[in-house]
Amino acid sequence: MNLGAQFIQIWSQLGIGRQRVVVAVSGGVDSVVLLDLLQKLPVDLSPELIVANVDHCLRTESQAESAYLKKFCEQRSLQFETTRWLPDDHPQTGIEGAARDFRYRFFAQVMKKSGAQVLLTAHHGDDQAETFLMKMLRGGDLAQLTGIKSKRSFHSEFTLCRPLLYFSKQQLYFYARSNQLTYFEDQTNAKDDTLRNRLRHQAVPLLKQEDPRFLEHIASFEEQLDDVLQLAKVRTRQVLELLKVEQGYSVSRFQQLPSAEKNAALRALSAEFLSETNDQQVREQRALLENPAKPQGMIRLKHNYVFIKEYDYFRFEHVQKQADISMAEYPLQLGQWQTLSAGEKIGLFPAGTPILASDDVLELGQKEPQLTVRHRLPGDKLLTAAGKQKVKKILIDQKVPFWQRDHTWVVSLQAGEILWVVGAKKSDLSRQSVNDKIHYIVIYRKISREKGLPHE
Repeated sequence: MNLGAQFIQIWSQLGIGRQRVVVAVSGGVDSVVLLDLLQKLPVDLSPELIVANVDHCLRTESQAESAYLKKFCEQRSLQFETTRWLPDDHPQTGIEGAARDFRYRFFAQVMKKSGAQVLLTAHHGDDQAETFLMKMLRGGDLAQLTGIKSKRSFHSEFTLCRPLLYFSKQQLYFYARSNQLTYFEDQTNAKDDTLRNRLRHQAVPLLKQEDPRFLEHIASFEEQLDDVLQLAKVRTRQVLELLKVEQGYSVSRFQQLPSAEKNAALRALSAEFLSETNDQQVREQRALLENPAKPQGMIRLKHNYVFIKEYDYFRFEHVQKQADISMAEYPLQLGQWQTLSAGEKIGLFPAGTPILASDDVLELGQKEPQLTVRHRLPGDKLLTAAGKQKVKKILIDQKVPFWQRDHTWVVSLQAGEILWVVGAKKSDLSRQSVNDKIHYIVIYRKISREKGLPHE
């Protein structure tokens, strides 16, 4: 079967038919062949063509090439849309990526203006192989090895199709010569100054020499990989639902999973919270979850995230840097709230002040006390009837994770005696006896719980 007949078969399978499409045409052999094949489709399959071209102003020849394409389209009554990426808009670095972004933004504009829903590009089998090899060299994430798809969504509202993916560059050259097509060569592609060009000129020809069906194998591998990843994605979602609990994720349920599902779950969570995966960190997280000798633990991650294990629960959490923990002391003024953070506040009030069911309250039976609130410090001790108890020991007994202990608030008298380790334990000396009259209360309140309540 010749290339033209194969293209008709592929076009039929794409299901585009006679609808309006935008064709990205640079003037190179790939896009010129694509445009010619589209024009030769049978009438019942022939789409309405809009040719879109971008002059990137990176080569002196590019303006003449765009002018040729414009004349070519006028002679064949094809709608032609073009734009220029002016040199003043070129960045100092990352020009290849910036050019691609500019190009596809223009294509989207043409599609919105024309009402077309499909964009066609001339990526071929060699492009697929080069992309696969580049991704394999640059990263170890299996999901990143998925190559150029023949059909995918574009700008959320459009579809991008690549009908030449199953043809080699050599086949396109042969077709162009056989049909006497005029095309232009980008001389910058002859240089080995980029990884893609080095792979194109050195690695891919050698691999084709070893096996003439190399491109075919890559295409088959990509299709199979995509299928496997889709199945794995569905199963991983099911696993995460199984592990999900109110406090995060269940350690005991995690430990019962097969090894592959454990790794998949941790990779998926890393991708969700950190937008990346790291095999070394996945191994560390798994080792922590499977270690019965460490009921608690923390692994520091990027972007101020930590991986936390607390007995039968684990989670990813965004935390303050140690340097961000305030060492300030706040005096509590009678009848006033003191904001501690974006989500909590504390205040000293006369007894009888209305409280919420969710408030934590310290009752005081003495005359108006001079109180301060601060984060706990090493060596802090809570005042009790039996003596003084180390705050660190209280937090350990209350199973407060060690990475949260420095964030704990304490309420103390002016002389320094601690009356309340907020959220953990209160001094039994805050009231001298059970018969003492309560004169004051200290209210600790989570601000997030006050939705719908009037502001004090």
